[in-house]
Amino acid sequence: MLNTTCLQTNNLNQTPTYDGHTPISANTFKVNLNRPFLVKGLLLEGQVGMIAGEPNLGKSAIMSCIASHVAMGRDMGDMKVNRAAVLYVAAEDPEGILERAYPFMKSAPEGAAAFEVLDKVPDLTDPRQVEMFVSFAQKFQHFHDSERLLIVFDTLNLSIGDADENSARDMSKVFKHAQFIAKMTGAHVLFIHHVGTSDKGRPRGSSAMTATLDTLLTLVKAEDGAGDAAMLLQKKQKRIRKGRSLAFRIEAFNAGVDEDGEAFTVPMAVPFKHDNSLAISETTSKQPAKNVLSSGPRISEVFRLMKSLAKHTPEQWFSQKEIAGLVGGPFNDIRDNQDTFRKALSRSLGSLVKAHNG
Repeated sequence: MLNTTCLQTNNLNQTPTYDGHTPISANTFKVNLNRPFLVKGLLLEGQVGMIAGEPNLGKSAIMSCIASHVAMGRDMGDMKVNRAAVLYVAAEDPEGILERAYPFMKSAPEGAAAFEVLDKVPDLTDPRQVEMFVSFAQKFQHFHDSERLLIVFDTLNLSIGDADENSARDMSKVFKHAQFIAKMTGAHVLFIHHVGTSDKGRPRGSSAMTATLDTLLTLVKAEDGAGDAAMLLQKKQKRIRKGRSLAFRIEAFNAGVDEDGEAFTVPMAVPFKHDNSLAISETTSKQPAKNVLSSGPRISEVFRLMKSLAKHTPEQWFSQKEIAGLVGGPFNDIRDNQDTFRKALSRSLGSLVKAHNG
């Protein structure tokens, strides 16, 4: 008893730890008012999310639309987007994902935006494969020199090996590994999944997955005066307030003409409030320009783009018009005003040339 008392007395001024972990004081904790996001109000960095819906509602097309906006750093409607490298693990139909991303990504040369599809799927119940995937994802992010990362697993049931999606034990293991991937890479890890046949408002399988998720989005069929649409509902947000639903319409995008002279179309998800930010068509706003922000972030965005393009296509020359179609982030707030946008881009390019010439 005496030895124990002496030990406790000697350690009175030392913060106790448990297995190397020190408790965090609530007295000194400061709330992070600017939580790091990929899509503000929808997808946060370092979290695990899911989009669940019935077959043939356009889950993959909608995910390709969101991922394209993230890869290009373009705001989606009025939702702010931070540019991130996109690693899309397509177990089911990799070519189909590339087709659905084509309408958005076709004008972006290699190096301008990182959106790559992987057709080799790790077994997320196997710790060894999970560690291998984390190592690969980190190298992928480093190669593309990206501060942020979005990882999509399409679909959940093809990413779990022989595990049973109805087993709470199996699903707890899968989502624990998904959280590990998110923690080690800083990515938002997003699963594409199906809803149940009897309850279309929740993901199919064990409730353990719903309890573990940070973000749960469900896709439901909707209609408006122009025809069928799909609504993406925010059913769960663990760290942020649940936001409004997002509406998409699946349209046919004309990709060209086949050898028989017939039009070849691919599915394209279009936000309900038609978003032309990816230069699908060019429009000029009649509204007054917003106040121009500091040029520093815009110069950095142009420099990032030029450095990445030079890495992938060192012999190719890009015009200012082509560069205008590839920059994102700090230019998003003035993109609709063509004159202001052109002048801001010219200033940024001029500053880089001046810095280069000394």
